Amino acid sequence: MAFESLGIDSVIIVAVLAGAVAFFYSNLGLGGGQLYVPIMDLFFISLVMKDIVPLSLCFAFVTMLSATYTHSRKGLVHFKLGSFLAAGGLVGVVGGVIFTTTVSEWVVKVAFAALLVVVATKMIYDLRRERKDYVGCPTSWSLRCRLAGVGVSILTGFLIGCFGVGGGVVSVPLIIYVFRFEPRYAIGTSALVGAILTPAAFLVYVLREGAAINYDLALVLTPVVFLMGVIGSTWGLKKLRTKSVKMIFMGGVYLAASEMILSLLFE
Repeated sequence: MAFESLGIDSVIIVAVLAGAVAFFYSNLGLGGGQLYVPIMDLFFISLVMKDIVPLSLCFAFVTMLSATYTHSRKGLVHFKLGSFLAAGGLVGVVGGVIFTTTVSEWVVKVAFAALLVVVATKMIYDLRRERKDYVGCPTSWSLRCRLAGVGVSILTGFLIGCFGVGGGVVSVPLIIYVFRFEPRYAIGTSALVGAILTPAAFLVYVLREGAAINYDLALVLTPVVFLMGVIGSTWGLKKLRTKSVKMIFMGGVYLAASEMILSLLFE
């Protein structure tokens, strides 16, 4: 789609806002799709969801990739667990893409908003009880942990395929509470999962009949998002403490839930 049909001003505004999202969300194990999608929906008025989601996947991919890179340099990515969870998520990715391109998304939006609220509320509960974070990183897990991981990773992949998000709102709490990782390690590992699943979802959109890919917008905006993601995650690892990261994460999750609810109310 030519830039003229959207407006150069709109493209510039989306570039600035998407870069700001990448700067902060790269510290949280989130792809940023919770905000990329409503931003593009607001300023790219001629695009519909099946046009916007593939673009959001491009942005989420480079946000997660930048977070994976900076966290791995600090030894904060567990590649074995991340690859295991991503393998399970591939099944969900296909289902999510099929859903978005064929079925009404109202019911899934309601469920997704509820899930986000539950996740953030659980983390607030733990903070108020002053629950200590796990330290270190287990090297082995029970069968129950593995089965839970596969189940949640399928859900993660489904959400990525549906909404163009990075899946961190599900995979970060999973890695913290089920696999008992300390938060920074969980964020880095979640970023790896998202960096694998988002391009897989994009590829399914490319192959899916009826999906529209705006390659010109992707080629112009994606490098901006990647650069801001690298800068943001590098800064965050030096400046942000674990508690601060968790508070920002919870704020981002509630913001995502609010956006979902508002989009349902004003459809």
